[in-house]
Amino acid sequence: MRGLTIGSVCAALVLTASLAQAGEVTVDGRKVAYREWGAGERTLVMVSGLGDGAETFEAVGPRLAQGWRVIAYDRAGYGGSADDPRIHDAERAEAELKGLLAALKVRRPVLLGHSLGGVFVAYFAARNPGEVEALVLEETRPTGFTDACKAKLKRGCEFPPLLKFAFPPGGRREIEALARIERQEAETPGGATPTLILTRPNTGQGGFDGLWLEQQARLVQRWPAARLVAAPKGGHYVHRDARDWFVAEVGGFLTSLDRP
Repeated sequence: MRGLTIGSVCAALVLTASLAQAGEVTVDGRKVAYREWGAGERTLVMVSGLGDGAETFEAVGPRLAQGWRVIAYDRAGYGGSADDPRIHDAERAEAELKGLLAALKVRRPVLLGHSLGGVFVAYFAARNPGEVEALVLEETRPTGFTDACKAKLKRGCEFPPLLKFAFPPGGRREIEALARIERQEAETPGGATPTLILTRPNTGQGGFDGLWLEQQARLVQRWPAARLVAAPKGGHYVHRDARDWFVAEVGGFLTSLDRP
């Protein structure tokens, strides 16, 4: 123990607490990789956006694991998870998440989704309302956004086809299914699930960002128990660009939920 100080011991404990426990489960015959922080009777499951795996939440996962079990996972074809040759639409994402929750023995989690991940968790909650305690939608693509964008901006509303080859296999399959995902989400009503909606700040510049913020109100209409809050800075990646604010908002929301 020679040379150790209280400060170095505390730093080591903080570092240990911040390290994710990596694991994998089998869902529908495929490997699904996940990362886990903390422990508790209640669970927060974080779902990444298009092109990102569980690693996108590495900096915020341990900070949200204060009395909570926090899990982030790689969807099919991302990171350590095996690919799935089937269409990567909202139904497939729902089945994968349901299988993951069953394998990890998670009941009624809070689901947090970023961007396309927000579409997936909202779709899951709408179809399985009794299985979700609450939702956090971070910069989630609003329902019908592509049509609204085409009507107002004319261009820049659809994903450039060639750009998909810069994504992992799962991301490419999701890009190919984007129109189908939008239809599935639009055809599924929201519900009364307690919901926190986090979005980018209003720069007042209009254009794509202005339309995006304007359309966030449609998410509140779908989830009437929702609270919409704009970040103080940053862009689409609120959990990176305004990390401290993000942790405080999500942590406060988790604390506000009634105990089961």
